[in-house]
Amino acid sequence: MFQVKNKNDILVNYRSGIRHFPQTILTAVNLTGTNLKQINLDESNLIEVNLSNCNLERSSFVRCCLCLSNFQSCYLKEANFQQANLELTNLEGANLEGANLEGANLQQANLKEANLKGVNFKNIQLDGTCCVGAVYNRKTIFDPNFNPQAVGMIAEIVDSSSKENHSAVQKIFSWYRSSKLNVETQD
Repeated sequence: MFQVKNKNDILVNYRSGIRHFPQTILTAVNLTGTNLKQINLDESNLIEVNLSNCNLERSSFVRCCLCLSNFQSCYLKEANFQQANLELTNLEGANLEGANLEGANLQQANLKEANLKGVNFKNIQLDGTCCVGAVYNRKTIFDPNFNPQAVGMIAEIVDSSSKENHSAVQKIFSWYRSSKLNVETQD
């Protein structure tokens, strides 16, 4: 295992180009505001680590123990948390867009106001988790019997002016106009 004694150990190695730190042990380390984009900490123990306001885009935490850690307001887009233990972890306001949380333990975690658009939530444990105001969209993957609104999540409001939706809206208006014309000609 790669044991980090203080935050400088990991930062120096990261700055030198090392991105893979599997089975790292970090306890009560403060890495607030650090850019650790694409870091790989698979199978690590990161207990009570403060990673708030960090850039952890496309980072990997597969089978990590992240209990009691702080990811508040983190940029975690497309991060991989498969089978990670995130029990009692703070993810308030984190951007998890496109992240993989399949099989993760999120019991008693804080996901308040997190961006959960496109997140894979299959086979997760959410007992006692705060999800109030967390936003999901049609790309977010849930187990079939899971009701995100029952735990306080909010469905993203589709913006009809976006390029993605413009074509669909035009088709609806076109259909409406043609169906209205058909009704008028039948009278």
